[in-house]
Amino acid sequence: MKPNYINVIIPNCGKTVEGFRRISQGVALLFAVGLVSAACTSAPAATESPTFVSTPSPTPTPWLTLNVGDCTAEIDFSVKPKAESITTVDCDSTHYFEVYGQIAVDRSVYPGESQLASIAAEKCSAEFVNYVGVAANYSRYSSVYLAPDAAGWSNKANREIWCLLGSANRELIGSAKGDFTIFPHKGQCTGPQNVSALELEIIDCDQEHYFEVYATKEIKTKTAPSSNERKRLVDEVCKAEFAKFVGTTPARSKYQYTWFLVDEENWTKIADHRLVCSVGSNKGGIKGTLKGKEK
Repeated sequence: MKPNYINVIIPNCGKTVEGFRRISQGVALLFAVGLVSAACTSAPAATESPTFVSTPSPTPTPWLTLNVGDCTAEIDFSVKPKAESITTVDCDSTHYFEVYGQIAVDRSVYPGESQLASIAAEKCSAEFVNYVGVAANYSRYSSVYLAPDAAGWSNKANREIWCLLGSANRELIGSAKGDFTIFPHKGQCTGPQNVSALELEIIDCDQEHYFEVYATKEIKTKTAPSSNERKRLVDEVCKAEFAKFVGTTPARSKYQYTWFLVDEENWTKIADHRLVCSVGSNKGGIKGTLKGKEK
C-alpha cells in the first residue's frame, strides 16, 4: 500500500550568531548574520553567474522512487502533501528542493511524528554535512524532512525518511552538493545589504537592485586574516577592482563598495572563505550592470 500523505518534519530555528563584517566606503560595520538551522532561511540560486532557465513540465514521481540527488518542483507545505503530488525536475532547471539523504528506519510499528522528527534531526543533519560540506547551521540552504504517515508505514518498503534541502518560496538552479558558500557570487545582484548574509536577496541584475558583486578572492589561510591583513586585502581586491570595474575610483564615484568576509570567531565553522566585493547604493533603484559606468 502506498502512503497517501506525508509527514513534514521541520527542525527548530537555531540562534543568530554575529560573524561577518561589511564595509561601506571604508567604514567597517559589524552586522548580525542569521546562522540558523536549516528550515529557517531560504536559499538564493547556487550559480557562479545568475542563469534563468524555463522550468520543464514536471514528472509525477511515485513516493518510493525519489533518490538522493533528485530535485523537485514546488511542494505545498501549507497542507500535508500527498506523496503522489511530489514531482521531480532536472536540477539544472529551476526547482525548489533537492533530496540529499535517504534514511531507512528499522521500526515495524509506526514510531509517531515526534520520534520520526528526532530520528530525522540526527540522521539528516549528518547527511547534510556529507552532501553540502558544512553543518546546516552554517549553510544558506533550508531543510525539510519527509516520511510516510501511519497508513504508509504498514508497507515495510515505505519505512524511510527523505531529507530535502532548498526553499519553500524561492527557485534554485543547479545542485547544492558541495555548495557551502553563503555569500553571493561574482555577477550576481542583491537587495539591501543591511540584513544577514543568509537573508540577502539575489535579484536579476536587469531588475531594480541595490548592489552588484564585481570581485571575489578565495582566502586560503588556515586562520582568519588579522585586521591589518583584512584592510590590505580589501584595498588590493575591492578598492583596486572597483576602479577597473566601474571606470573611476571609489572617491570619485557616486556608488559605494561593500565587502563580506567571515570573522575570526567563525572562521573554522564556516567554509566560505571568500572576500566578496560588491558595488552599488543603499538607495537601490539600479538597473543593469555598473560595469564601465565611469561615475
